[in-house]
Amino acid sequence: MVYTAMKMFMEINPQLFDDCSHDYREYQNSAEAREKSRQDKWDRLAEMAKAKREKVELPPAEGSKSSDAAGSNDGLDPLTQDNQQRLNALKLQDDTTASKERRREGQNSVSASRVD
Repeated sequence: MVYTAMKMFMEINPQLFDDCSHDYREYQNSAEAREKSRQDKWDRLAEMAKAKREKVELPPAEGSKSSDAAGSNDGLDPLTQDNQQRLNALKLQDDTTASKERRREGQNSVSASRVD
């Protein structure tokens, strides 16, 4: 079926077929270089992550107050501080979402018991 489609494509527009075939061959020939480039990028990313992990202090315990967290971030760069603040905001949002879901579940169970 694929060969039939290729044959029809070749018969309908031979110039476009040749152009596409040429592009495909070039793409296949450059596959090794693309894979090497991709692997190099992953290696650099792993090195950067390792370097960051070695430089960054452990985050404060969950039970600590926000003033304690701000004091422990003094040695971190601004980007890390910003990321930590965003993470803390997400944790707060997760907590409020979870409590809303619990309230909804409680309402559903009450209404279900009334139906019976």
